[in-house]
Amino acid sequence: MTAKIKLNAASGGGSFSLQAPSSSSNNRVFTLPDSADAALLTATAALGKLGQIVTQVYEPGGSDISTTSTSFVDTGMTLSITPSNTNSKIFIFGIANGHRVSSSVANSIINIERAVSGGSTGVLSGQSLGLAHTYSNLVVNTPIFFVDGTTGTAQRTYTVQHKTDSGSVTSYIFRANTSNMFVLMEILP
Repeated sequence: MTAKIKLNAASGGGSFSLQAPSSSSNNRVFTLPDSADAALLTATAALGKLGQIVTQVYEPGGSDISTTSTSFVDTGMTLSITPSNTNSKIFIFGIANGHRVSSSVANSIINIERAVSGGSTGVLSGQSLGLAHTYSNLVVNTPIFFVDGTTGTAQRTYTVQHKTDSGSVTSYIFRANTSNMFVLMEILP
């Protein structure tokens, strides 16, 4: 006796079959979702999974990265990823350590620039490092979090930028001889 159920499409399409395991010691339970019109996923479905992770440890060497520019300038910290799915999200995580060496009041502001291979360059919103204070020689470690949507599988390059909100005060980022982290994670749809 064959333990098999086969459903054929109504108008000449394919078929769907359920067949019991070949051994009585291999019993299986197939549970249908308890919601209307739910989609069934196979065990290999990629829903909500990490597609890939790329990381960089950035060490600026013997001097701080600094600027007096009130427009964003590159810090030298850059990382690329090529999405495997056109609808993936890119989760961007990093640690930036802003450094104040004077007691003048100003903010260091960071930004992530996105460049898509063969396409345009975009800018993700800036984030203050919160250095508006009157203390000198203070280091503030600030996490960077962004989620960026994709619309294709072209390589995307993300660059950390920074600026000062006062041209008379120097913004320092990535303190000398420290290790800074930059991580890109592809989240599959």
